[in-house]
Amino acid sequence: MQAIVETLFDTAYLVSVITIGTLMIRESKNNTQFRLFGCMAVVLGAGDAFHLIPRATALCTTGLDNYTTALGMGKWITSVTMTVFYVLLYYVWRQRYHIGGHKALTAAVYGLAGLRIVLCKP
Repeated sequence: MQAIVETLFDTAYLVSVITIGTLMIRESKNNTQFRLFGCMAVVLGAGDAFHLIPRATALCTTGLDNYTTALGMGKWITSVTMTVFYVLLYYVWRQRYHIGGHKALTAAVYGLAGLRIVLCKP
């Protein structure tokens, strides 16, 4: 029962977030902030897919123990895409509140994002 309900929920989530993000990007016209939110949604959904699809496959077939490599790589990819998600959120903040300059802060965001990706290695 868990396999069916979780798989249906994950499928609905992935289809919804990627579809909404894609529509936001397409309909953003010249609104950079709207486009960034759409990119954030697509990055979030695409990244989560690398973890949720192997999990759903494992739950609906032979079990999680037989998919440890795919699940491990999926978690790593999800971690990396979450980092990208937060970098995009930084740009939403800059856009929303008209933050200019701050090159040191931007460099710190990129440096810390790179460090997090390195530390998340599989």
